[in-house]
Amino acid sequence: MRKHKMNNLNACLCAAVCLSLFSSCKDDYIYDDEAPAWLGENIYEYLEKSGQYTSYLALVKDLGYEETLRRTGSKTLFPATDEAFADYFRENGMHGGGADFVHNLPASQKRYLFNSTMLNMAYLSNMLANITSDADGLSEGTAVRRTSSATLLDTVPYVSYADMPKTSFWKRFERKGGTFLADNGNRMSVFFTPQYFSRINLTESDWNVISKGWGMPWDASGFYVNGIHVQAQNKDVTCKNGYLHLADGVVTPLPNMAEVITSTPEVSQFAELLDMFSFPYYDGAIQSNLAAAYGGIFNEDSTVFVKRYFNQTDFNADPEGKVDINGYGTLLYDPASHAYGGNGDMGVMIVPTNEAMQEYWTSEEGKFLSDKFPQWDSVYTTVVSAFLQNHQQRSFNGALPHNWDIMSDNAGFELGITENDVVKTIPANNGLIYVTNKVFAPVDYQSVYAPVLISDSTTIMSPAIKNDVDNDYNLKYHFYLRSLDSRYNLLVPTDKALADYRDPITWAIWANEQIDNREIWSFRVYMGRVVADVYAVDENGNKGELLRTLDDETGDERNQVNDRLQDLLDMHIVVANDETEPLSGYMDEGTQPYFLTKGGAVLQAEGVGSALSVKGLGDVEMGWPSAHVVALEDGNPARYEMTNGHTFFIDRILQDSYKSVYYTMADAETHEAYAAFYQLLQGDERVWAYFEEDEDVEPIFDLDVTTSSSGLGPIVTSFNNFRYTVLVPTKEALDKAFAEDPELWTWERIAAETDPAKKKAKTLYLLNFLRYHFVDGILPMGDGISYNGSYATAARDENNHFVYLNVSGNGNQLTFTSENTGTQAHVVTGDENNYNVFTRDYIVNNSDYKAATQITASSHAVIHLVDHVVDYR
Repeated sequence: MRKHKMNNLNACLCAAVCLSLFSSCKDDYIYDDEAPAWLGENIYEYLEKSGQYTSYLALVKDLGYEETLRRTGSKTLFPATDEAFADYFRENGMHGGGADFVHNLPASQKRYLFNSTMLNMAYLSNMLANITSDADGLSEGTAVRRTSSATLLDTVPYVSYADMPKTSFWKRFERKGGTFLADNGNRMSVFFTPQYFSRINLTESDWNVISKGWGMPWDASGFYVNGIHVQAQNKDVTCKNGYLHLADGVVTPLPNMAEVITSTPEVSQFAELLDMFSFPYYDGAIQSNLAAAYGGIFNEDSTVFVKRYFNQTDFNADPEGKVDINGYGTLLYDPASHAYGGNGDMGVMIVPTNEAMQEYWTSEEGKFLSDKFPQWDSVYTTVVSAFLQNHQQRSFNGALPHNWDIMSDNAGFELGITENDVVKTIPANNGLIYVTNKVFAPVDYQSVYAPVLISDSTTIMSPAIKNDVDNDYNLKYHFYLRSLDSRYNLLVPTDKALADYRDPITWAIWANEQIDNREIWSFRVYMGRVVADVYAVDENGNKGELLRTLDDETGDERNQVNDRLQDLLDMHIVVANDETEPLSGYMDEGTQPYFLTKGGAVLQAEGVGSALSVKGLGDVEMGWPSAHVVALEDGNPARYEMTNGHTFFIDRILQDSYKSVYYTMADAETHEAYAAFYQLLQGDERVWAYFEEDEDVEPIFDLDVTTSSSGLGPIVTSFNNFRYTVLVPTKEALDKAFAEDPELWTWERIAAETDPAKKKAKTLYLLNFLRYHFVDGILPMGDGISYNGSYATAARDENNHFVYLNVSGNGNQLTFTSENTGTQAHVVTGDENNYNVFTRDYIVNNSDYKAATQITASSHAVIHLVDHVVDYR
């Protein structure tokens, strides 16, 4: 086979000759009707003389291009040999070959076989990846796609109703039986060239993944057009009116990504979901062009539609206003759009096999879907939309396999795809399909709150956790709960349970001071947000008359509701993988009785798996029953193991402690053993009055009143919105300490002291001694809980540094050891009223705490009676 390769000089000469041919008007110019002999044959003659391209030339003749390819001009063609055509026809179930067979093909099929093989410009192979624009000039190596001679007018198939998507949008064609569907734009040809590879840093290892299943080897010298190889020795054949790149096979238009997916049986489940977002779109311009091209075939009774997909790029609003597209759900971009990505890029879709879809559906992580829906196609479209979007990557260039370890999903989280996940790949004219053996769920549907978003029984907690309205009143807890590096227990009160929320402010005032203005809040959803009906409490502690409704979208009412929702959510989240926290772990594993919540409260749990029962310490305090995992309609427990933790739907709200440290210790009837230490903590009013203006002297308890806040009753002044352990030495231990330490004076003695310096020194000494019994960290005792660490106290040394205690023990033993003196105090467990006593100190948003409406801060504590004082001397 003869090949004439034009060098750069010849190319310039050819361009000059062609320019003169177009611009010359002289009758005697010898090149008006003939080209220089040194340019060789024209394209048609070259193919004709070869004798191997009769099938291809039959297409040329029948489509009226013979004269074009005989004359000088600028064309680039990718012809295939007769042998390649015979193979193509055989592979597609057609019997025959050669020119005569081609002549008898329908005109639409001829256009299909030819138009993608011709570019209306002359391109050497190293120019196929170049783009020229008025704004940027020449951009080398940036093109992966080019417009060929193929247009959407080439073929307009008639699609029967039976083959249409099974959604209401396509129902209009049922009576008629079908309709014509035109392409969504002209099909572009895809060129994988070394120049493009170099520009986007596509490596050979990338190519091995990208071409998995194609049987296309890496080629740094040749190139691929629509998946057909052009070897190095067969490219850049120069003719006087263009270039030939002799392809190994028949170059045909590639389908778009949507067509690939919907025509691949092994991904039919994903295809069915994809088509839920397809829509028959009428475009009058296409109708007019078809009518002009084909005459009366496309009259008013043969309306042509375009199959488009709802997407965020160019189809998220219905021009007729009949479909709430954003409310229905969209894709990221339209996988049927041939223009998507332009010349320089295209999309990527990750498409799980049917087996992968079924495996996910029946897995623990997919259980939240299969519990509610009978099958994939019955899942809410908004949920399906999120799943599909997560399987779309906007840029092929940005999604090369060597970048997969940092490639993000639609929410900005690591997608986590690997080469082992890829079964095969399928090229499309607007992107690449990775067929995978794995479903890549969006982070919202991997996280512990996923079951909440779709359940009919958690419609209140759903917007409380994740509300897509972006404003200052949105709590946005999903940002916290979607961390896939953390592990959580998420306890979700059902809508029924959320009708009985014991308001912590009014109930705490009642529990501490017996002032009964208790309220029960009943949460519900209104206009997409959580609101509350507030009820009085009757004599039995149950819901009484309706007092008010808090349903404003903004302002103080909104802040009040959000305040309680935040407190409630913090109470129902337990981190399960905090290795530094002894009270961390999965609550349903039966390993320990106490767990620390996000808000610093402690929950009491027992039972394994779905038999889990839980109480807040307010429930324990009030003698209320445990919360249990609810059963679904089918009888299965509403317990889910998600990627980042366990989710439980429960039948009661978990209520936090109401009583403060001050009022708990003041309850001598219940906690008689605390009385001696409590008296010391209260101090002496004469001493406080004496040092009223001295900032160095701060009482242990105080209302801590400011112009805008107050403790809800006296609170521990050293507490700082954290969690603590309070050690209460027995009276005998205190008596011994005072007897043995001459520096430790009683409040009575300090009050009587007349020397100001000595009075202050003894006051600070005693306060520091007392504060050494307030330990950072909440440390309850219980089977399976062990401690071995150093914990700060509220006491300070002579350098004003916090003094520490060592804490050790497990089960029913707990020892606190002074780091300075080695003295030890052990928890006294003879009376359950004296250890593991839980409290909460509240700070609220009003200087008069009885008029407060919000919790501004709170500190949780556990109180233990101990057999010895702890001393840092």
